[in-house]
Amino acid sequence: MNKRILEFHIRSNDYLGTLATILSLIMQDLNNNQKYKRIMKNIIIDLMYLQKEFIIVRK
Repeated sequence: MNKRILEFHIRSNDYLGTLATILSLIMQDLNNNQKYKRIMKNIIIDLMYLQKEFIIVRK
């Protein structure tokens, strides 16, 4: 993602959801590596929680 697109997703409050979607697509390519699939699944769950409960704000 370039800076312009990144900032657009942050302003739209959908960056974390977008990131979770991208990781989900990557996870599909992990084939049978269950360890990494489990790690990715947990990261996706965390990102979706953050998307639902928090907003990214500039420092």
